[in-house]
Amino acid sequence: MRDALSDFTGTVRRAVDDYRMIQAGDRVAVGVSGGKDSLTLLTVLAALKEYYPKHFELTAITIDM
Repeated sequence: MRDALSDFTGTVRRAVDDYRMIQAGDRVAVGVSGGKDSLTLLTVLAALKEYYPKHFELTAITIDM
């Protein structure tokens, strides 16, 4: 049985494909605040990176005010 994270990763992949959000060689940075939304986005993009046909780099960014 598929879990919620796998389902959400599939939804994100469809959006990335439909809107051509990631191209081969892109560097994607996620601003991580520690909240649920930014951590979920980082986790989903890390999972997507493992099997997405277009290679891209993924970086987490935090800012210490």
